[in-house]
Amino acid sequence: MLALLRQHRGFSVFVVTQGVSNLGDSVRNVVVPLVVLQLTHSPALLAAIALLETAPYLVLQLPFGALLDRWDRRRTLMLADLARGLVTLLIPAAALAHGPTLLLLFTTAAPLGALSCLFGAGFGAITPSLVGREGMDQAYALVEGVESAAWIAGPIVAGALAVAFGGVNTLAVDGASFLLSALGLALVSVPRNEQSRPSATLWQDLLAGLRFVVTNPALRRVQLAWTMYGAIGYGVVVGLVYVGSHGGSAGPTPASLAVAAYASGSLLGTLLAGWRRLPSSWRAISVCMATLAVGSLLIAVGLLLSVLFGAFLFGLSEGFFLVVYLTLRARATPDELMGRANSVASLLSCLATGVAVGWMGLSLQWLRGPGAFGLQAVFAVLLAGWLAVSDRAPRA
Repeated sequence: MLALLRQHRGFSVFVVTQGVSNLGDSVRNVVVPLVVLQLTHSPALLAAIALLETAPYLVLQLPFGALLDRWDRRRTLMLADLARGLVTLLIPAAALAHGPTLLLLFTTAAPLGALSCLFGAGFGAITPSLVGREGMDQAYALVEGVESAAWIAGPIVAGALAVAFGGVNTLAVDGASFLLSALGLALVSVPRNEQSRPSATLWQDLLAGLRFVVTNPALRRVQLAWTMYGAIGYGVVVGLVYVGSHGGSAGPTPASLAVAAYASGSLLGTLLAGWRRLPSSWRAISVCMATLAVGSLLIAVGLLLSVLFGAFLFGLSEGFFLVVYLTLRARATPDELMGRANSVASLLSCLATGVAVGWMGLSLQWLRGPGAFGLQAVFAVLLAGWLAVSDRAPRA
């Protein structure tokens, strides 16, 4: 994988700057839940902010995917990150002026979600263009591994900065990381995506992307599996912050350590998945879900060591599954449909996020940490069983 970085300098710049951006994201995803819990002690309001950020995906994700297959992907991503940086910096700036912090977190959630939707439509599509299709599996492993590494450092940085400067002021790190990501995208060169049907309307392009995802058996199967996982596991960070902070009544350190342990497992999982080709991807995915269930049960115990080890196992399983999913999806998709296939995937992830964050927030409200993570373990076991059975079923 290191040879891939040496051979493709543009990809190296992309990986480094996106790693910094991921660091900012991980800081935000720890700081915002902590601030909301400290101000309101309400997991339901915390889930509401997360849902506001994902709501724009429902309306914009598919059109953005079709547009990204027409537009210059690099330039679009650069402008999206520039705008995200400026919007994010508004929050600590307003806090310094003693503005309404909680209200600002709510009002900026949807615009940030829309910009993230635009960025996400092109992010997965640009990686194969930087390295070529023969290096996709290693490239995805590196990109996701760097993101996981950022999530190891991010919670620790978030906890330290929140103690030193206050939670809201720490969001300046996230805003600055977006600006650095925009600079990195300005420095790389990406081949323009070719158009298979340049005369098609946007609506025809959108339908062509949907039709491809629905009618391609390999793509349909892996997308369904990942979406089902998302509905189970996408709320894990909210749950770890809740369990680690004892519902906002404790300091940020245990919550930061729990999220860092989850990221450490994810880093190892992504690197293992990119290390060598798997003889049976689907059997490995089924094992991942079973391991994830064990991790959820350990988190449900509630003791610090069991939470840390459970979070590590959860991240290990998720990281491995993620790289396998991205590689299988990219292999099944031609370049001219990458943006649209990626947007369909992002839309499904958005729906899964809404389901996951919704049930996790309500479960934490009603059942507390043990009940919420025990329920998650049951869901993961059911998914592992379905994957194992479907892998044995005859297919055309």
